[in-house]
Amino acid sequence: MKTLTLFTLLILITLLASSISINDHIFLNVDCNSVAGKIKPFAEINCGPLPIRWIKGAELTEQYKQIGIHFIRTHDFYGPTDISSIFPDWNRSADDPESYNFTESDKVIESIAANTFAVFYRLGESASDREELRQPPPNFTKWAEVCKHIVMHYNDGWANGYHYNITYWEIWNEPDLRGFWNGTAEQYYRLYEITARTLKEYNSSLKVGGPAVAYILNENYTVGFLEYVTKNNVPLDFFSWHLYASHPSELYEASLYVRRILDEFGLYDCENILTEWNINIISPQRDKDNAKNAAFTACSLIAFQDAGLDYAFRYRGTQDNDWLARLLGLDLSLFTYDGKFKMPALSYLAMHYMMETPLRISIAPYNISEGITYLAGISSDGSNISLLIANYEGGEKTCEINFTNIPWNDGVLLHYLIDDTHHLEIVEKKNAGKNFSYSFSLKKNSVHFIRLTNTSYFPPEGPEPAKIPFILRLRFLDPVLRFLAFLLLMAVFG
Repeated sequence: MKTLTLFTLLILITLLASSISINDHIFLNVDCNSVAGKIKPFAEINCGPLPIRWIKGAELTEQYKQIGIHFIRTHDFYGPTDISSIFPDWNRSADDPESYNFTESDKVIESIAANTFAVFYRLGESASDREELRQPPPNFTKWAEVCKHIVMHYNDGWANGYHYNITYWEIWNEPDLRGFWNGTAEQYYRLYEITARTLKEYNSSLKVGGPAVAYILNENYTVGFLEYVTKNNVPLDFFSWHLYASHPSELYEASLYVRRILDEFGLYDCENILTEWNINIISPQRDKDNAKNAAFTACSLIAFQDAGLDYAFRYRGTQDNDWLARLLGLDLSLFTYDGKFKMPALSYLAMHYMMETPLRISIAPYNISEGITYLAGISSDGSNISLLIANYEGGEKTCEINFTNIPWNDGVLLHYLIDDTHHLEIVEKKNAGKNFSYSFSLKKNSVHFIRLTNTSYFPPEGPEPAKIPFILRLRFLDPVLRFLAFLLLMAVFG
């Protein structure tokens, strides 16, 4: 009996050791013949490429193109594209071209469309402390007519306008926050209905949607809104929502939830669009600009592939260079005001490199709650194979990759790294063959881009990012600054 007990104990110890070994490792089998679908870039963003109008900053067209941005939402330009700026006098006629001032808005829209970016037009107002801009419009029908004439100006040349064929039109922004809407949910439903019907009657090919809800668990703007539009047969081509998350799993689960409730209401063709997202707003500024947010960003972009999501507009591209906002941790930009990369922008660059191998290779599923995600792809001609791996706040692992059925015999592996000391830099280069294995240490808050190729082209390393100022690296200030940021957000947005 004692012998049996000792033998059992030895078996348990062996199994435990094996479990620890497995838990400390990630084993990935990348079979280049196992292609399933295509990779989505999720390269959408709020604002830019022009700098915020009161800042003498850099124009970001080249940076946006470098990281693959293709779709820009017109929110928080702070004047341009806002209804109150375009139609400043409510007593004027909505049909009279002289009632409109498109000057500043034209500059913004032209900078987007003329540089081959698509426009996602938010109809409403930027964040503001002007109380009158938070009130429901005094006449919903007239407001809808103003929106229609904005469509006419940018799509059909009205009032010395353009022919940009802007498809997506979002009605209002965050009506569940008093910083944007001081009316009731029912008033928003009615405004949405009148505007959506007006735009679709003018041009049925337009895609209209909303409500750009800030909090998807607020049923007034999810279930209540969907009940209203389905009961009254109101057009809804896309449902839009926002989330600033502490972990990528929150974004993933939220997107699945939105897709599920849309399907429950029979809205199978309604697009699921995340029109604002980023890391938690009240996290310290350094964690918005450093490798932690780079890992958060890459982990999220990978997770979005399986989240039932159509587009994800990062908030935001441009920076207003407000030192108080930065001190309080409220600067969410990908680039500095003078055009320098921040670390999270490098994750977009890595994803842009992934799109050179757009055919998705099926690999083992991951557990998003652990903060480690991965994505593999191959080019249509088989000459390039890519792997993107991100670790957000997860434990350190040894990642072991076995590549099989590589469609060539002799090539090169390049390993690029983003962490606190590397800005998408090549840390290893080695020869690769038809069946090939590779391993590396996957550390907390790091992003790894791996390219196998039999060509002479190697993706360029990332630019050196902006330095994080010393004062923003002082952790003992975090509790006070977080509290002040929370108070400010509550005062402005409710």
